Amino acid sequence: MPKLPTTKLLLALLSSTGKVAIDFYTLLYDLKFHRGDYVRGGHALVKEYQRFNKQREAKVALQQLKRAKYIQAQKIGNRLMVSLTAKGRAATLSAQLKAAQPRGDKLATVVIFDIPESQNNARRQLRLLLRQSGFTKLQQSVWQSKGDTYHLLAEFIKQVKQERWINVFRAKDFLNRP
Repeated sequence: MPKLPTTKLLLALLSSTGKVAIDFYTLLYDLKFHRGDYVRGGHALVKEYQRFNKQREAKVALQQLKRAKYIQAQKIGNRLMVSLTAKGRAATLSAQLKAAQPRGDKLATVVIFDIPESQNNARRQLRLLLRQSGFTKLQQSVWQSKGDTYHLLAEFIKQVKQERWINVFRAKDFLNRP
């Protein structure tokens, strides 16, 4: 057998000990939280119960999203087809806008809109979306965000076909900025 350099030998030992330590920790966890199951059926039974619990949690989450009208689901053959509703898309967009990282170049995303009175519901929904997404109001119908939200918002406005009433751009020089 060829001699291994000391560093490679130590790395190999650490690697195998690490795997054993992880396996041992998993065994201790299974014994602590699934003692009876582990005694009855061993590691395989515990893993089967854990898989079953994850499936049940996923079903419960889907039912909650459906009840809240964020998704719609329909069964086609053996498959379950799930899609976002308008409310779900708005909530997803709001979360993405809120999670957007601040731009390093000090540019802000600015939204200006002039939605007619006949489209009062659309105007109200846009204001709600902007408020929930962390935008701040500069003045009536002018909002800004320090996050990198331009592309997300521009794409959304195109999808809902509101380009003629809403404009989105980037700016950095403001006379009065909150």
